[in-house]
Amino acid sequence: MTEQGYYNVRWEKVLLPTVRIQAPHAGGSGSVVYSRDGATYILTNHHVVEGAIKAVDKWSPLLKRDVKDDEFTTIIVNFFEYMWKSRFAGVSSTQADIVTYDKNEDLALLKVRADRQATTCTLYPRGKEADLRATMPVFAVGAGMSEGPVITQGMLSQFGQEIANREFWLNTAPIIFGNSGGSLFLADTLELIGVPTRMVVKRDTGDAITHLAFNIPINRIYDFFEAQRFRFIYDTSFTEEGEAAERDRMRKESQLEIAVKDSEMRRKS
Repeated sequence: MTEQGYYNVRWEKVLLPTVRIQAPHAGGSGSVVYSRDGATYILTNHHVVEGAIKAVDKWSPLLKRDVKDDEFTTIIVNFFEYMWKSRFAGVSSTQADIVTYDKNEDLALLKVRADRQATTCTLYPRGKEADLRATMPVFAVGAGMSEGPVITQGMLSQFGQEIANREFWLNTAPIIFGNSGGSLFLADTLELIGVPTRMVVKRDTGDAITHLAFNIPINRIYDFFEAQRFRFIYDTSFTEEGEAAERDRMRKESQLEIAVKDSEMRRKS
């Protein structure tokens, strides 16, 4: 491969999947994790889109009462355009919907409304996390501070850091405000191994240490896709339609369980 070809591959696998997320009261970055047959999904942090999620009372025909349900505001996604596979040339904006999220995991998944084909990240293989080592070089990519995608380089520093009983990885690739929801790539393979989510902060002053960043590791990302029934993103044995049916089945089962409990409580009273 020529030197130019080498950098073209980096551009395709690292820059092209990176998008900017615009949500009420906040913004950040995202990564295209699936794009097939016009359906495009973007992974980001929950805290990036939290302002677009509101709990409201909605009538449940099954339970015959109001229940709390989510109401979502439209998200704007900026895809970046380039000249000569390197020069930033502008953005194309499209609307997207929040299709699932987990506040505790600080992850959210968006689906682009437009029929659009986009370049996707390559996910690091599931179950291979133990092969990663401290000092491996990484790229952090995000569209922070209203800029186009910015790439910084560092290395994996620590594994198994716990915050609120959840694992984070620490790396030394600097990030800036707005990088949240972006990507952490293994530099040697250009595979996604994490989502930048927070900078280290000095306890005494609250100042951000931008060259130390916590990332949600790839194993938690896979667990999120599995728990939310979006397994088609990483496993071709599942389909988008099949997973939608599975989510609907799980929702109805949950509502039925609540209905049974309501009925038992009425009988006891």
